Amino acid sequence: MLTTMRNRLGPVFVTLIIGGIAGVFVLSDFISPRRGGGLGGGGTSIAGEVNGEPVSMGEFNRSLSQRIESMKQMTGGKLTDEQIRMFRMRETVFNELAQRKLILQDCAKSGLLPSDAEVMNKIRELPYFQKEGRFDLTTYRNILAANNLNPGAFEKMMRDDLTLQLWMDGVKSRVQVSADELEREYQVSNDKRNIKFVLLDSETGRKAIPVASTEIEEFLKDPSKLARAKARFESVKSTQHKGKKFEEVQKELVRDVIAGEKTEAIRDANLKLADQVMPLLGRAPDSQVNSLLKSVGTTVKTSGLITRQAPFIQGLGEAKDLLSDAFAAESPIVLTQGGKAKKYTSAAWVAVAVVSESKKPEMNKFEGEKSKLEQQLRFKKERTLEQEWIQQLRSKAKIEMNPALVEAERSS
Repeated sequence: MLTTMRNRLGPVFVTLIIGGIAGVFVLSDFISPRRGGGLGGGGTSIAGEVNGEPVSMGEFNRSLSQRIESMKQMTGGKLTDEQIRMFRMRETVFNELAQRKLILQDCAKSGLLPSDAEVMNKIRELPYFQKEGRFDLTTYRNILAANNLNPGAFEKMMRDDLTLQLWMDGVKSRVQVSADELEREYQVSNDKRNIKFVLLDSETGRKAIPVASTEIEEFLKDPSKLARAKARFESVKSTQHKGKKFEEVQKELVRDVIAGEKTEAIRDANLKLADQVMPLLGRAPDSQVNSLLKSVGTTVKTSGLITRQAPFIQGLGEAKDLLSDAFAAESPIVLTQGGKAKKYTSAAWVAVAVVSESKKPEMNKFEGEKSKLEQQLRFKKERTLEQEWIQQLRSKAKIEMNPALVEAERSS
C-alpha cells in the first residue's frame, strides 16, 4: 500500500535514507506539474487525473522505471517491450498511483494529516541530513540535488508518505481480533485432509476412444488435415516426440487429432472409466488402480494435506464440491467415517476422489500458536478492510488515464 523510499528515489539516496520518512521542510521550491494539452488533447504532460487532480509524468515515469527494474531482477535482467505490454505495466503503475491519490484525497477531506511540527521533527531526526549531530540545510539540499530532486518536490512526497502511514494506522486501529475468532481460525487452518484422486481429462479420454485405421488413412490423404497434424507435431516434437521425425509418428498424431474432435465420446469414455475406478480407489491398492489406468496414461495422485481454505487442489484445479465434501461434518468421501470414492465433474474433466487421511487440530498446541495466529489474522483483516475502503473510494471517483499512455500500452 505504501510506496517505499526505494520505489521513489535514486540508488544513491536509497542507500542513505532507507527506512526513513521525511516531510515538508521547504515548501517554496515545490513546482506543480504542467497541465499542457491535458487529457483531451492526448498530450503526455500528465499521466492522468484522479478526481481532477493530475498524476504528473514525473511520478509516473519514476514509478514505471522502478517497476521495470524490479521485473528485470526477477527475469535475470531481460525485459522486452512486448513483456512490458503483456504485463500491462503502464496501466498497473497508473492504477497504483491513482489509488494512492484517492487515499491522500480522502485523508485531506477528513483532516487526517501530519502537522508541520511532526514532519519537521522527522526530517531533523534523520542522521543523513545532519552535520556534527545537527540538521544541516546545505547537506540536505546537496543530497537531494545528487538525486535530481528539489527540496519542495521531495518534501511533498515525504509528507504524502507520512499521511499514508497515518491512514494505515487508522486501518489498523479499526481491526479487532476476538478470542473466539482466534480459536476458530486455529481450528480451520489446522483441520486438514489428504485427498486421493484420479483425474480423467481430454488427454485420457482421447486415448480411450477407438479410431479405425481407415479413418487415419483418409485423414492423411486430405492436405488441409495433414497440415493440422504437422502443426500439432511441431508443438509437441520437443517433448512427446523428441528426436523423432513426423513420418515416424504421423499415425499416432492423426489418431489423437481425430479422437480429440469427438468431444462427446471423450466425456462418455471418461465417465465410463470413472465408474470402474470408484469401487477400487481407496479400497484396493493404488497399483491395481494404476494398472486399470495404464492404457490412458494417468495414475492415482494425492493432494497432500490441505485445509478447507485451499483455493484449488494441486494437479486438479478448482473443485469446490469436492472440497465441500472433504470437510463436511458427515463426509461421504472420508474412508475412516465409512465414506467411499465419489465421482465429480467439471467442463474440463471427470475426477474420482476419496479422503485418504484426516488431520484434526491439536487444541493442546493452541496457546503456543496464539500469538503468531493473531498477527496473521490481524494482517488478513487489515488487508480486507483496506481493499473494501479503496473499492468504496474508487466507486465514487473519476479516474482518467492519459489516452497517449493507453495507446503506448497497446503499441509498445
